[in-house]
Amino acid sequence: MRKLFITVALGAALAGCGKHEAPPQNAADASFEAKLQEQLLDAKPGSVIEIPAGHYALKRGLSLRTDGVTIRGAGMDKTVLSFKGQLVGPEGLLVNASDFTIANLAIEDTKGDALKINQGKNITIHGVRIEWTDGPKTTNGAYGLYPVKTQNVLVEDSVVIGASDAGIYVGQSNNIVVRRNRAERNVAGIEIENSVNADVYENTATDNTGGILVFNMPNLSQAGHATRVFRNKVFANNTGNFAAKGAAVASVPAGSGMVVNSNDKVEIFDNDIAD
Repeated sequence: MRKLFITVALGAALAGCGKHEAPPQNAADASFEAKLQEQLLDAKPGSVIEIPAGHYALKRGLSLRTDGVTIRGAGMDKTVLSFKGQLVGPEGLLVNASDFTIANLAIEDTKGDALKINQGKNITIHGVRIEWTDGPKTTNGAYGLYPVKTQNVLVEDSVVIGASDAGIYVGQSNNIVVRRNRAERNVAGIEIENSVNADVYENTATDNTGGILVFNMPNLSQAGHATRVFRNKVFANNTGNFAAKGAAVASVPAGSGMVVNSNDKVEIFDNDIAD
């Protein structure tokens, strides 16, 4: 089900033409983008990359391959990385590293997945907003917050809006906490797939097609089990399904509060599920 190949964006950004041409990038944004990518490429273990408040238009996907790095903004509504005019790279930020923290910023309107973290350990996502600002559309990126094949994952106090597959998705991972987040207007608000030992609690899932999903899918690297879903508010998840044709979540019917598919040792308790 999940696309696990890694794309490294290389080459110059090519300007389009016609009425759908991406807006031009001003000199300040181009300078910021070059500096940020340089910081990511030159980062050493222990580096903290501070991004000040501002709205920054980026043309290229970003990548990080160094362990022990923190990326920190001034707040999820103050530091905004906008990929609305993205020309290069499918992700907003692709991380292949451990001991990684990202906090207090927003990633908007990526061409593909917003934040993908692949095969890392000790991952913290705190206070991050992911949003496709034109509302639910099949052409939106599939995944918002997307740790896959990771261990020791914390996703907290974050917001994801408008993903065409799953807003918060943790797949083929171990030892997971997803807490105090808000997922709205996604196909799947929160999805735990083929993962072991996940606690999903004190989240709000509303206005999605399906609120919270716990899935096992075949032919992946591990089977999932032992997920607990508790003290969540799951209501009004009635948005029509806008997933791409053929995606597994395309079969989730609007009006689904929680869906458990082929997954063992799942505990669901003390949730408010309504409307």
